[in-house]
Amino acid sequence: MYKKNLIDPDARGFAGLIKKIMEPLNANQEFKEKFKKLKKKFLINASNLNHAAVITINQGNLKVESIPNKPKSNLNKKVIGWDGFLSMDSQIFLALAMNRISILKIVIKWITRKVKIKGILKLLSLLKIFDYIKN
Repeated sequence: MYKKNLIDPDARGFAGLIKKIMEPLNANQEFKEKFKKLKKKFLINASNLNHAAVITINQGNLKVESIPNKPKSNLNKKVIGWDGFLSMDSQIFLALAMNRISILKIVIKWITRKVKIKGILKLLSLLKIFDYIKN
């Protein structure tokens, strides 16, 4: 299956939630100025739900799309071309979003393989983007 057939620009399910949270950043001039040179693609997967979120930052413009996470081959780096990958249960995402779980506990869950992270250094730029959501 080709990438164009997989990615849904309307963002369903979990990806729709991420889209509603992150898309207001496109109106933030400070955000656009800070990330005007960044060109990255991140895949955020809630493993117990049906759709993953593909977050694309291209020269200060942020776009969130959805992709079905079953079969697992849909999430392959060769299919989507992501720079960073984060996969965990939706309950862990929710706890992280509400600051009920620390980064240290996420690291422990990563060691016990409840959280999957690839491209960890590139995901640091995603953490900087999340700081703009909190402000």
